[in-house]
Amino acid sequence: MNDGRYYWLKLKRDFFKRHDIRIVEEMPNGKEYILFYLKLLCESVDHEGNLRFSDEVPYNESMLSTITNTNLDIVRSAVKLFTELHMMEILTDGTIFMREVDGMIGSATNNDNALRQARYRERQKLSENTAVTQPLLERYENVTNSNESKSKRESKSKSKNNTFVKPTIDEIQAFIKENNLSVDAEYFFNYYESNGWMVGRTHMKKWKSAVQTWSKRETKPKNGNVTIQMPKFMEDQKNGVVIDDAPASEETLRKFNERMKK
Repeated sequence: MNDGRYYWLKLKRDFFKRHDIRIVEEMPNGKEYILFYLKLLCESVDHEGNLRFSDEVPYNESMLSTITNTNLDIVRSAVKLFTELHMMEILTDGTIFMREVDGMIGSATNNDNALRQARYRERQKLSENTAVTQPLLERYENVTNSNESKSKRESKSKSKNNTFVKPTIDEIQAFIKENNLSVDAEYFFNYYESNGWMVGRTHMKKWKSAVQTWSKRETKPKNGNVTIQMPKFMEDQKNGVVIDDAPASEETLRKFNERMKK
């Protein structure tokens, strides 16, 4: 096989688990038989499985003992055993033929070998680049995930802060007293309770601001008499005009009228 190609033997991973190999290995001198068999496989590659010194001269047992550095008695016993197990065959001209070699030979040209080495170097380079960039990618992902979590927390906190909590009458009264406002807490509560705490078409967001707005609509003249100015939207509702689909309840209007008579 002197054709400018490289040849090698391909052993399967389970080679030493094969039944015939295990049987040989368990015999007396079995490990020496197996080593001798592997040496014969390698030696037969150049002649496609045939054990020959040249194209005209086959190896005999004595020659095999010399080239494999194996005891001659081991060679004779092994050849007989391998023949019985059909691991080798003796041809009519005395040539020993290794039956497995044909399916075990791999080969490549110089160009194939160069291409294989180039691919290996490329994989090594890619592996090195990955080792450098991977930590950077992981740090970027960690920062991105951290920012997303922070944004979600802030959004959740903002949403929580903007959630309207309906006050109690006591809370309204306390706020009025604290800020010296002129608003009937119970009346304020009943009015907005009747319309679902809506301001126009929008849900109320800050009830304290609404209380302050009500207080500004009530005026106190210099003579000491209190004159209450009814807000326009309440005047409309008193006259039966529907504001934002939320008319004042009869109870609310009754209380307002009582205050007006005082």
